[in-house]
Amino acid sequence: MLFKYISRFTKSANPVIIMPYGGYANDTLLHAEARVLEDEGIEHTEEDSFIKNLYHSYKRFESDEKEGAVVRVSWGNTTKEFISDKEGYIYIDEPHNLDLRHTETLWMPITYELINNDKVIYSITSSVMKPPIETEFGIISDLDDTVIHTGVTSLMKWRVIVNSFMKHSHKRMPLEGVHEFYHLLYKGRSGYNQNPFFYLSNSPWNLYDYLCTFLQKFSFPKGTLLLRDVGLEHWRKKESFMEGNKFVKIKHILETYPEIKFILIGDAADIDADIYTEIARLFPEQILSIYIRTVRRKSRTKRVERIIEKNTDIDVVLIEDSNKAIEHAVLKGYVEQEYSKING
Repeated sequence: MLFKYISRFTKSANPVIIMPYGGYANDTLLHAEARVLEDEGIEHTEEDSFIKNLYHSYKRFESDEKEGAVVRVSWGNTTKEFISDKEGYIYIDEPHNLDLRHTETLWMPITYELINNDKVIYSITSSVMKPPIETEFGIISDLDDTVIHTGVTSLMKWRVIVNSFMKHSHKRMPLEGVHEFYHLLYKGRSGYNQNPFFYLSNSPWNLYDYLCTFLQKFSFPKGTLLLRDVGLEHWRKKESFMEGNKFVKIKHILETYPEIKFILIGDAADIDADIYTEIARLFPEQILSIYIRTVRRKSRTKRVERIIEKNTDIDVVLIEDSNKAIEHAVLKGYVEQEYSKING
């Protein structure tokens, strides 16, 4: 990549670290991901200038991953070693042998240790989400132009570049009403639940800390953030969207939690409607409703309207704002009506 090519001439070697990317678990299996790479030392504040934000973006994308690193991973009473791939990633899909029948969302600690000559040279602890046994439903939401405006429909996608590379995450704003809607879904019918959230984006893992900061800044329900690998092998043209990042990740979530029903939320800027309706065909008993937010480009919204007309047996709702989504959620009994009046 261009960033890496430039970095050869602009920097010396940095300390090697492990960047954990969270994960999720069910009663028997744990799924997590992490990456071994050089520490770019990104420290930023809300007062960072335009130039400093641009510099931090450069630092995120020129990350030097480490292939063949030995990583010792521990969860519960289990410890296992993994070897990072050529993009620096390690993938954990392992049984956990823990008793996790709990009434509140559990964040399971998972520790990563970087091993060199049998010595631990770096260690970090992260967590993976285990939904409570009383989960009413799960929520899988796109981020791009569903929660945070990216400008993917702009000419030459120039707004994506400005928003993602030149703006601090604290200066990005969520779409109007999304925060309230998501907290209603999180609280559920009683107003006291902790329904699990999964946030999806086609952004690369390089933006993980940036997007986590955004979600935390605006107090969105805590959940698992799932992004995309962008190594050269992932740039190969896919034959269909069923091989793409979002479809594969949603399918895996539904297979991990076959007993949980889900609400899917996306927008008309991309092909969320195509992906979600196909998922609903494959998992008809698990998909409650699909919300698709309109975008300014009318041709994109019209396209979604045609998809809805062809899938009348699936509950797909085209929403112009979050108020319409809340009204529908109340009607379907996903959120408690009195609670929504007070907090919506």
